[in-house]
Amino acid sequence: MNIFKTLLLQMAEKLELPINPSQLESLKLSTISIDDFINEIFKDQQHHTQMCLALREYHRNDGGSPEIDAFTIVNAVFNANESTGRFRTVFKIRYHYTCSDVRNAANDTIDWNFKIEKDIMLLTGEEPWVREGDEF
Repeated sequence: MNIFKTLLLQMAEKLELPINPSQLESLKLSTISIDDFINEIFKDQQHHTQMCLALREYHRNDGGSPEIDAFTIVNAVFNANESTGRFRTVFKIRYHYTCSDVRNAANDTIDWNFKIEKDIMLLTGEEPWVREGDEF
């Protein structure tokens, strides 16, 4: 059972977000940039919240009740022929250790690959770093 749990903790985060067909057509015709396209997707509060929760999952084992409520998209690239691309999220993680009432924050980035299938954007985050038990 512990091995299965460890394997689950090592998986990349995945999201499926519905997208506006007319915006997708504008992207394919290059009338809007990939940056504008992606930022428009995350203006939707539900999509924004889903991404914040996915980013937080990368830090769930850090302790300190990690919270993420904002992120920025950078380095976006789109291949119109294959309907694929990638981007990086830049964000701040806030921690609150309740037992000691200590608060701190850290900056991080997570890279995402995506594929657009019909009206859905399928996102896959980078594989998380995992320490081996005998590293120390």
